[in-house]
Amino acid sequence: MKKIILLLVLLTLLLTGCGGKSDELYPPTYTIAGEWEYTMSKLDQQDTVYDSGTITFTGSPAEGTYTLVNFYDIEYSGTYVVSNIAFSLEGADGLVVQGSFPEPGHLFGTWESDDAGGLWTAVQK
Repeated sequence: MKKIILLLVLLTLLLTGCGGKSDELYPPTYTIAGEWEYTMSKLDQQDTVYDSGTITFTGSPAEGTYTLVNFYDIEYSGTYVVSNIAFSLEGADGLVVQGSFPEPGHLFGTWESDDAGGLWTAVQK
C-alpha cells in the first residue's frame, strides 16, 4: 500500500512538472506599432469621455515603449507588451491598460489608475 501511495505522489509531481508555463508569451497576431487615437471613459459613465488623445507605440511587435498625449496636451510614457491578441500597457504615472485586439487596427480594454478606472479603446491611424 505504501508503494502505491508513493507511486501516486511521484506520478502527480511528474504530471504537474509537465504543464506549460503560465507566463509564456506568444507572438503578436497584429501589429501595435505606430500612432493610434484613444478614448477613455469611466466604468459608470461610459457615454462621457474621461480622456482622449494620441498614443504612439515604438519597439518590437511584442514589447516596447509608448508615448501618450492627451487632450490637455500633457505627455505620458510607459511600456507595452503584446502576446497573441492580448496587450498590456503600464505607465510611469500609474496607468494600467489591459485588453485585446477585437480586429486589426482596433484595441479594446479596461484601464485603471490611482483614482479611477473604466473602458479604453483605440483606433490605428
